Amino acid sequence: MTWPESQKDWGLTMTMTSAEVTARTALPDLWTLIAVSALAYIVSVALHEHGGHTATCVLLGGHPLEMGAFYVNCETQGMSALGVRLVALAGPVVSVLFGSLCLAVVPAVRARAMIYLVWLMGTVSLLQGTGYLMFSGVSGFGDLGTEPDAVLFGAEPEWLWRAVLSVAGLIAYVAAVYFALSRILPFLCGKGWEQLAVPHRAARVSYAVGAVTHLLIGAFNPGGLHVVLISVLPSSLGATSGLLWMFRAAWPGGKGAGPGIAFERSWSYIAVAAVVTLAYGLTFARTLTWPAH
Repeated sequence: MTWPESQKDWGLTMTMTSAEVTARTALPDLWTLIAVSALAYIVSVALHEHGGHTATCVLLGGHPLEMGAFYVNCETQGMSALGVRLVALAGPVVSVLFGSLCLAVVPAVRARAMIYLVWLMGTVSLLQGTGYLMFSGVSGFGDLGTEPDAVLFGAEPEWLWRAVLSVAGLIAYVAAVYFALSRILPFLCGKGWEQLAVPHRAARVSYAVGAVTHLLIGAFNPGGLHVVLISVLPSSLGATSGLLWMFRAAWPGGKGAGPGIAFERSWSYIAVAAVVTLAYGLTFARTLTWPAH
């Protein structure tokens, strides 16, 4: 078969042999995939917690009392009510902005491992940011919930605000899933549904790796099981569960002739992921604390 006109940007206008098709529909190297997945999940949660909550706390005159891997306790004495809500809102906003930015630049990336890394960081962040709408709407907990220091604290009638948040979250989450799909589908290769087999399997591995990485780091938290159940599980298992089914909800377009997302083993990615994951875990798993002002 020949490359379609839309694929000439890749500089590939010759026909593909069976061997080339097989190479482009191969699975990524497992150890590199694990490394890339752990890195994507760590970067996403770090930006949410510390690029969002911690940074906003400091910028608005607050004082971080505790900085953990999956939460920040900001001393808000002296801050306005709006400021307190902005600290809570900052995490999901940073996740949505970072996720959207990553997914927007995916088409400009050429290295296959980097394609998947940027796509996964964007997808995980965007799913976490929009997933918080549903989580907080249904449970009342979390950054956008009705607890003290959360965005909807004191909102009346509470049931109405939570219902609106839940519906908005569902719509935003589905939109995030299809936006993520639209960014990766042009890279896929193969006929019909076989295009989706490789990314579906890769996404399931990434989900499992992210969940295990978060759980292992969360297990050392001094807050114990409560923090793991309230914060770690919703952000890892719940919010990013779209990775498990999104490719089942996709509709392959024609004969995929993209470069594929298979990549070979890269000790550079494995080393970077190991260093970043260990550094984040060792720094924040036991929580950094400061005395109150």
